[in-house]
Amino acid sequence: MALELTSITPNIHLGIFENQFNIASTCLRFQEYYESPEFKGKVFTLEEFKEWYIKNSPKGKATGKFTYYKDWNGFNLPSWVFDIFFKGEFNPLSRKEKNLLNCLEDKEKPFYFIGVHKKTEELYETLRHEVAHGLFYTKPEYKEETLDALSKFDLTEAKEELLSKGGYHPDVLLDECQAYALCNGLQVQLPESLSIKMNRLYNKHAGVEVIKKIAEISSKFS
Repeated sequence: MALELTSITPNIHLGIFENQFNIASTCLRFQEYYESPEFKGKVFTLEEFKEWYIKNSPKGKATGKFTYYKDWNGFNLPSWVFDIFFKGEFNPLSRKEKNLLNCLEDKEKPFYFIGVHKKTEELYETLRHEVAHGLFYTKPEYKEETLDALSKFDLTEAKEELLSKGGYHPDVLLDECQAYALCNGLQVQLPESLSIKMNRLYNKHAGVEVIKKIAEISSKFS
């Protein structure tokens, strides 16, 4: 499996995958251990997850099929998520899971892993979204200022939409709201003033070099 790993900041590492199937099939159990409404913090098999996802995701309920590999483009994971996989509690691991762990085993902790694929239609915005998650985890000042900004808005409808997707635990909703607010990536229209505020905070804390690097990566594969 082709996987390019590069560092956005010293502790935000970006994995660039060939296509959506590769990234989703690689990151599934890592991501769902982190934020699934059903499997967060639990050890589970791919078969157990597939059965649950078909019954509980919007497209799964509509089609009776496992659509995860077509539903998700970007992934984001704090370094502690990988600990249980390194300890062997999720064995047997797939070849793709082992490959990702091998790529990350020598990274200094704490770090944040984000993943995108080369065929993402809106790669630039997807990168910004995932980097925002990384900043939220690795930069306390960004998290503090972001939570303060979010507290001034009613996010009830946005949270309900996120929960309806079948992929988010309540614990990560504020983190998702701040990342989606950068480009109003939800069906629920977030306030324009919140989007403006979040973009200002993102630019401030990401800095010129990170913004430049994101633009270079997205133009390379667009």
